[in-house]
Amino acid sequence: MSILQKYILREWTWTFLAVSFVLLIVILGAFLGNMFNDLADGRMPPGLVGIQLLLFLPEAIGDILPLAGFIAVMWGLGRLYRDQEMAVMRASGFNWQQLLRPLLNLILPVSALLLVVELVIVPASSAAAVAKLAEGFRNATVWGLQAGQFHVLKNGKFVFYIEALEDEGRTLRNVFIHQRIGETEQVWFAKRGEYWVEPNTGERYLTLLDGQITETVSDQLDVKLLSFSRNDLRLPVPDIRTKAVKIASRPSTDLIAEANPAAWAELQWRFTPSLLILVLSFLAIPLSHSEPREGRGSRVVLGILTYALYSNTLYLCRAWVADGVLPAWLGLWWAHAIVLIVGVVWLRRQGRMPRASRA
Repeated sequence: MSILQKYILREWTWTFLAVSFVLLIVILGAFLGNMFNDLADGRMPPGLVGIQLLLFLPEAIGDILPLAGFIAVMWGLGRLYRDQEMAVMRASGFNWQQLLRPLLNLILPVSALLLVVELVIVPASSAAAVAKLAEGFRNATVWGLQAGQFHVLKNGKFVFYIEALEDEGRTLRNVFIHQRIGETEQVWFAKRGEYWVEPNTGERYLTLLDGQITETVSDQLDVKLLSFSRNDLRLPVPDIRTKAVKIASRPSTDLIAEANPAAWAELQWRFTPSLLILVLSFLAIPLSHSEPREGRGSRVVLGILTYALYSNTLYLCRAWVADGVLPAWLGLWWAHAIVLIVGVVWLRRQGRMPRASRA
């Protein structure tokens, strides 16, 4: 590579790393916010926050790197245009074709990385996250049950207390429960208990042994006492009833073998980030071109609108393929092709792509 190409590659690389870091912080912050909502609603055990965040990283990388590459190329070239460096380069014979080598040196390794991440790592991490979540709800310690503390569910309508935990959180000692069902209040006490999850439905249960139920009704003086040797009590379970293995968690080889519209849509979607960064980076070359006195904001707004239109079209095509509206052979490929053609035509209109000579 020439000195100018190395200079542009260095400019793009540092910008790409900086933008990727910022976007990663943003998307992880949003994911943490969703996890905290799940924690508050009881949809996630507190002990799994760290591992769920770690398993989300491959998906986050697939989401941010195409956008980071697009911003890096636009930002780097935009600065060269604003500082008149590109005008000096072009006056010395530097043309747009010479931008392709530093562009490919930056984008091709990232595209290959995205291909591996989306086809192999993301499905594996998604399946591991689902498995960890299911295992966490089976283990009272990971779920967040702690001895000597009151646990409040359903906005205070269900409260329980455990004096001691044994057998890695599955066996409970001296369990106290207070629950309100309409006008009825019940107080449960059991000497022993066991926490478990029904595998088919995901319902959480407490199996209470050697206990007693005290029941009262509002505005009534009657008190009912009921002793039991065993009683299975279903805990208030937030909505964790998802498919045992979501389609996003399935290996790519399984999707190829299944070959139905939903599988094809998911499979093509896994190719999207690696193609997205290639197409967007090429499109950023004509998109970043600005005149000497042109304002900085116009290209930024145009870039945001282009990315939003492109990504939303891909989301729409994914849904159409999954629903059978679009044939699988057409799928998402046509959207990539159209955006790439737009980039080529844009370069021609800017006069930076050589036209065929006339006889």
